[in-house]
Amino acid sequence: MHGEGPSVTRMRFSGPFLDELAELDESAEARIWEKLELVESFPGVGSSLLEPLLVRAFGRGCLKVSAVGYDVIYERSGEGDEDDRGNGEGDETVSVLGIIKQRRIR
Repeated sequence: MHGEGPSVTRMRFSGPFLDELAELDESAEARIWEKLELVESFPGVGSSLLEPLLVRAFGRGCLKVSAVGYDVIYERSGEGDEDDRGNGEGDETVSVLGIIKQRRIR
């Protein structure tokens, strides 16, 4: 809008997410990173339809993407967010919060 460059998505990874990722096999880990590349390019791609267990654990504002039998939970802040957390104009932050095995929550 102001003639500035394209928006930038910053990816942040929580300790619990990284710990859970380290427990997965190489194939599952690679598929999750592929999904996160999609999230980085299109942060709104995730579903906001979260199971009650996930809402309790991560909050109502979270989104999820599915990869190889896991849900990757993340939240967005910055561009278009009501409580801009100090990001520069046009920037957005995606905080990846955790990985949940889909069978655990269904």
